[in-house]
Amino acid sequence: MKRAATSALLLILLGTALNAQVGVPDPQPRQPRSDSQSGGSGGMGLGISIKLGGKKPKAPPAPPWEMRDEAIPDTVAGQVVVVINGPPGESTRIARSARLTVIEVSPIEALGKVMLVGSVTAPDTVEAVIARAAKLRGVDWAQPNIQFQPLAAKLPKRFTLIGITRAEQLKVSGTIAMIDTPVDIASPALKGAHFAQSIHGASSAPAAHGTAIASLLVGTGEVAGMAQGARLVSLAAFDPSAKASGISQTRFLAKALDAAWKLRPDVLNLSFGGREDRLLSGLLDALSRKGVCIAAAAGNGGPNSPVLFPARHPAALAVTAVDERMKGYAHAARGAQIGVSGIGVDLLATVPGGFRRVSGTSFATAAVSGALMRMGECTAAHDPAAMRRSVAARALDLGVPGPDPVFGAGLLRLQKK
Repeated sequence: MKRAATSALLLILLGTALNAQVGVPDPQPRQPRSDSQSGGSGGMGLGISIKLGGKKPKAPPAPPWEMRDEAIPDTVAGQVVVVINGPPGESTRIARSARLTVIEVSPIEALGKVMLVGSVTAPDTVEAVIARAAKLRGVDWAQPNIQFQPLAAKLPKRFTLIGITRAEQLKVSGTIAMIDTPVDIASPALKGAHFAQSIHGASSAPAAHGTAIASLLVGTGEVAGMAQGARLVSLAAFDPSAKASGISQTRFLAKALDAAWKLRPDVLNLSFGGREDRLLSGLLDALSRKGVCIAAAAGNGGPNSPVLFPARHPAALAVTAVDERMKGYAHAARGAQIGVSGIGVDLLATVPGGFRRVSGTSFATAAVSGALMRMGECTAAHDPAAMRRSVAARALDLGVPGPDPVFGAGLLRLQKK
């Protein structure tokens, strides 16, 4: 009887120790998602799949988080964004003439404009207010407030496939920025990393998606980041309380992109997607003119889904995902805009409270962004157009010969063919 009681006590203590080591991923467990669960209409999707746990530390078995684009509404109901070519004081007159209730007024320094966000009062409609506002003196254009969703001793194979064979080669310098859900800044995986975070319309609660992206970029612990040593600036603009992966909109993303324009990082990681947005397009052009290399996730609505915005924008390098056997991610979007492939399937990443296995174009984008931090076109010349040419020249051709809508130019490598 004593032996049995002792064994039971040991099992209880062992279980307690394992739970303390692994932690709880979220206060309210989130259901793992896969990139092909939705038809891809609406917002921008990050491409990820996440399996809780990993070899180090041990974790209870769990299904993968395989993120798929959700069918969210395209726009924020009853809201309009008015772009003003004039001083902020003009917003009062314009809101009154357009019959809008002001929600916020923000200068967008990158474009030399002012953003007025307002709500529409029924029975008026968003379409009618946009048409009315567009005719007013001092208004450049008006648009809906569009919604977006956040699309070891031996180095892991994901590094060796692109040409990194020694741990010291993971070290880079420079600045990389990301726009995503808030990052768990207390994560042990980011200990010692050069990291800063500002909030642009999101809550400050740390979320899985942003934390996973940050760990793949600059992680220093169990998850080795592709760009260790770089300064990472998180411009959090997605509210993790809205959906499992987060939701954002024009007004928040415009402020985050404007902050990126003022920061002028070497590389900007955009692991989210949605429909075309005129204001955000102008900011992407402004960032490109300033010499910022932009990598964006193609989307995860499946092979019949088009490449999402901002990845489809000419200023961005659209990234799709492949696994370590060079097989394309099943839920990745396809299209002529695909620029390059990155390893983004079944990767170990950090999330608040532990680890997950992740898959999707979001994580492939982090891999590509980390690789871009090693390219002089981004860190010295600040020439995005030259970067895209160099990426095509370095890529390992996959699929049919030449660039194609599935793999783009192929797997990005650090050395030319």
